[in-house]
Amino acid sequence: MRLQDWEVTIQEIVGECNHEQKKADKVLTKWRTKLEQKPTLLQPFQIDEIVRAVRLRLGIGS
Repeated sequence: MRLQDWEVTIQEIVGECNHEQKKADKVLTKWRTKLEQKPTLLQPFQIDEIVRAVRLRLGIGS
C-alpha cells in the first residue's frame, strides 16, 4: 500500500483531529470504522498504517 494514494484521506483525518483536538481518539476510531467498510474495505494493517501517518502529523504517540 502506498500512503501517497491516501494523502487526501490522511489530510482530511488530520483536519478533523485538529478541529476537534480533544476528541482525536474519537475521530480516529470513526475513521477506522469507515475505512474497513465499503468502498475501501482496507485490511486492519492498512488502516494502522494510515492512522500512524495521521498521528505523526499530529505529533501524538501511537
